[in-house]
Amino acid sequence: MMKKYVKQELRWGINSKIYYIVAIFLSLLFVLTLFLNYSAVINTYDSYLKTENYYVENGLDIEKDLAGEYNLEENENGGTVSNPILYYKDTVSRHIYAASPKYMLSQLLESSILLFPLVFGILGLLVASTDFKYKTIKLKTVRMDRSTLGIVKQLSIVFSSFIILVITLIISYLIGWIMYIKLSSSIPIEEFNVGTFNASSLIIVKFIFAYIIALIFAEIGYTLGMIFKNSIIGMIVIIVYIYILPNLGRFDLKNSYFYFARKVFDFYGVVSVQSPKETSLIVSTLIILSVIIISFIANMFIIVKRSSFES
Repeated sequence: MMKKYVKQELRWGINSKIYYIVAIFLSLLFVLTLFLNYSAVINTYDSYLKTENYYVENGLDIEKDLAGEYNLEENENGGTVSNPILYYKDTVSRHIYAASPKYMLSQLLESSILLFPLVFGILGLLVASTDFKYKTIKLKTVRMDRSTLGIVKQLSIVFSSFIILVITLIISYLIGWIMYIKLSSSIPIEEFNVGTFNASSLIIVKFIFAYIIALIFAEIGYTLGMIFKNSIIGMIVIIVYIYILPNLGRFDLKNSYFYFARKVFDFYGVVSVQSPKETSLIVSTLIILSVIIISFIANMFIIVKRSSFES
């Protein structure tokens, strides 16, 4: 019976266009990430050529500097680079590697840190608020008891998040592959040593971590949707927390998944996250688990106690 209800809920998500909206939105953001990396390669390569021309015009020893090292010092005005020609060549190499089919999926999954809180938060919000918007909550609570409906909602989020993530990754990878072919025709990639870069963790580990981020914020979004019965308010809350409020430290959810992101991802391309504040594996794990459990209990409590006839 539970399987039947979950299928019905997934079908409702398809018919209401919720999954299409989220999948298209995520695909566009994925492609934007790939385009930004593509642009970074082109722009940095242009800076490399200008620096190379400067060396030639002034009779400087290019090979000597390319065989050396560079140092990047950041300051209030941006920063200074010693040995810029090596810096630009290394940066171009890293971005080319990030754009390559070998690393492209990793870069898309890296963007989960920045994109998934919003995208899957919206998914959770829509799953919760659409029932109130179209008054279908009344019909659903007639067909099944409230606790069952709550569990069905959770399972539909788990399955739909996975399917949306897989489909959008496939679509974005194909588009990225086309972009890489164009990049290869624009820049002499063979002149840059991209073979020195390696991924520090398996792609399956990166996928699982990104999927966990998706589930965390889908759950948070669903809980906010149950509380406010309005996707706009919940969206504002998520945006303010993720993109406006600073990292609040050791017991902040953001700090916890930043901690794991730094261990799972390499961030060779344009995507990067700030270093986490002082924390540990145990604390970060407990924070993430606590958020998931509290969100689940909260929305189950709301759906059981709230009247189906509330608008």
